[in-house]
Amino acid sequence: MISFIWNDYEFKVIQYGRGVYTKDMAGHSHSANSYELHYILGGKGTLVTDTSSFEVKKGDLFVTGPFVYHQQNTDKSEPLEEAHIYLQASGKKTNNALASAFLGSSFFFSNQPSFAPLFENILSEKSKKQIGYESIVSADLQIILTKISRLYLPETLNVPLDSDNLNDKRFLIIENAFISHPQELTIAKLSDMIGLCERQTQRLLKKYYGKTFTEKQREAINFQK
Repeated sequence: MISFIWNDYEFKVIQYGRGVYTKDMAGHSHSANSYELHYILGGKGTLVTDTSSFEVKKGDLFVTGPFVYHQQNTDKSEPLEEAHIYLQASGKKTNNALASAFLGSSFFFSNQPSFAPLFENILSEKSKKQIGYESIVSADLQIILTKISRLYLPETLNVPLDSDNLNDKRFLIIENAFISHPQELTIAKLSDMIGLCERQTQRLLKKYYGKTFTEKQREAINFQK
């Protein structure tokens, strides 16, 4: 089994490979600390979750984290071809912005053509199994996780920041608050936690997450269903 350390967390590659869906994939969800990376190599179909549905095509990337229901329906005339990587994470919580972003996000969907070479190289290494292929797969996966986590974070965090940076800490507090207890969270409580007034907190959420407090709370609650 391939395993690697990324930002203080150990990841084990439980399963990975390439598949062509001649039949629909039945709906399912993954256990705690489990994340599946899906990258569409060709064909088309539909991804269905508890809350939404997405038309999927070549270049689409989606991540299904713990407890996220998902079902994939394939187009019989152009069957979906997918690279899939099933990971399990373990480790203690850290203040690392990238790790917190990845592990704290249960679902992500985006069209990302630039990821294709990384997934193709992983599949090629698995097929050939030349000496040292585990190291190359691990390295490519660390790049993929880093690139995905950057997509989760505000653009201002794309440049590495000092761990003591106040805004960096605020983003981590916000993420953790919505992950750990979204139902009990209020705008007043969150404002106190990050040291801002309620109006400033609303502005921060709208600017960096594109959502009001109520919208982000509703999203967090839906992710945990």
